Amino acid sequence: MATLTPRSLETRTVDHLIDGRDVSSVSGKRFATLNPFTEQKLAEIAEAGPEDVDKAVRSARRAFEKGPWQQTSPWERGRLLWRVAEIIRTRSNELALLDALDCGKPLKDNLHGDLPLCVRIFEYYGGVSDKVRGSVIPGENGFHNFTLREPYGVIACVLPWNYPFLNACIKLAPVLAAGNTAVLKMAEKTPLSTVELGKICLEAGIPPGVVNVVNGGPQVGAALVSHPLIDKISFTGSTATGKAILKAAADRIVPATLELGGKSPSIVFESANREQALAGVLFSAFFNAGQICTTGSRLLVQESIAEEFLQRLIERVMSLRLGDPVSEETDIGPLVDASQLERFHSYVRVGISEGARLLFQYQDSTPKTGYFAAPVIFDSVRPEMRIAQEEIFGPALAVMTFRDEAEAIRLANSVSYGLAASIWTSDLNQAFRMARSVQAGIIWTNTVECWDPSVPYEGHKQSGFGEDFGLEAYYTYTKSKSVFLNTSGNKLAWGR
Repeated sequence: MATLTPRSLETRTVDHLIDGRDVSSVSGKRFATLNPFTEQKLAEIAEAGPEDVDKAVRSARRAFEKGPWQQTSPWERGRLLWRVAEIIRTRSNELALLDALDCGKPLKDNLHGDLPLCVRIFEYYGGVSDKVRGSVIPGENGFHNFTLREPYGVIACVLPWNYPFLNACIKLAPVLAAGNTAVLKMAEKTPLSTVELGKICLEAGIPPGVVNVVNGGPQVGAALVSHPLIDKISFTGSTATGKAILKAAADRIVPATLELGGKSPSIVFESANREQALAGVLFSAFFNAGQICTTGSRLLVQESIAEEFLQRLIERVMSLRLGDPVSEETDIGPLVDASQLERFHSYVRVGISEGARLLFQYQDSTPKTGYFAAPVIFDSVRPEMRIAQEEIFGPALAVMTFRDEAEAIRLANSVSYGLAASIWTSDLNQAFRMARSVQAGIIWTNTVECWDPSVPYEGHKQSGFGEDFGLEAYYTYTKSKSVFLNTSGNKLAWGR
């Protein structure tokens, strides 16, 4: 892969990756992806139509049924995934830059956070490939009974724009480890690094057609998830889109894994280590400009410490630096595009109109170009307000106070989402009680946004279902088969 620079991308064209080759759209259509900092065109992207989606799916089907992937041993699959991990490691600088330019996420966060995790993901599932077994079940009357775990076949992976390369790795590694083939569709706002991941898989020795990538908007995703040769759907994104995908899956009775939206609470008790809690709340609320499905966008703080805690939190927010994502000095980059910026501003207006108090709005200078959102903190927030109920996907924090543990639980569970929560307390018994009582698939205690490929997570309520990470993700991309083997030669005693 050639060295990537902002200038080298200005005239870059990106095609689909189908059957191991760069392929233009049948229609010849292209669309532009923009740099959210400069607001200028970053690259021209091939825009798929139904014919392109069909080509990609049929390529994946051939690779699964007739290609060498079917005969590749679990050990060999693992070796290839380790090779993918090694290539990612050697190209981390370029891949980190690609996502910084395409989605505005600071380069230092990509380089020191996302890319090392991507390497670990492929290493972990490389180690899993030949470790998972079926089981033998004691039989009666001369029967030998056992189970097998088999791949589904062709998996449609539909991905969001906020963590482009990382989300593609989270989906693809367990899919491949289990022996499936894949068609990936990244959000049209940030398509660049997903195609690169497909090419890395080819370079690692994964056969052509096993990993295919198509580009485009919602119509491409709709064509992909409804294709008759797709065996399973895996989606990360908004709850609204997840509902539409689930309807498409229901029409064909295919399984789906859905990791959807969130409205995660950060719950700070008076016994919490204040410095630890302040750092965690700051990070969870404003990291990646709040564009994370697990963002701690609701702060629930105990009344007895609320005033002091908020004052110190505001001081921390004031120290954050907004700017060029490529700069080492930048803490918060721009939002992904103009529509996301307008969505953020609309929620700020909604919060004020519903009676929330704008306790703090970032006033430091911001770059003259770019889709920058000034971080805001609301207090006097009531649970029924939209800013307390709906996913904003921007640097906005809604603050509520509670008197005791029971009220904290009630407030934490007062939304339709259940993706994540962080609990800040020095009371170990309280930590265990809260972990059981808060309705969320991920509970962080005295930490936040902590990820390990060996630890599974899934959403609760309208945050989805089905696991990412862990052995559970491997299993979710396999189906169980039970085998009864009559070893006695006895015939069925029925009829004449």
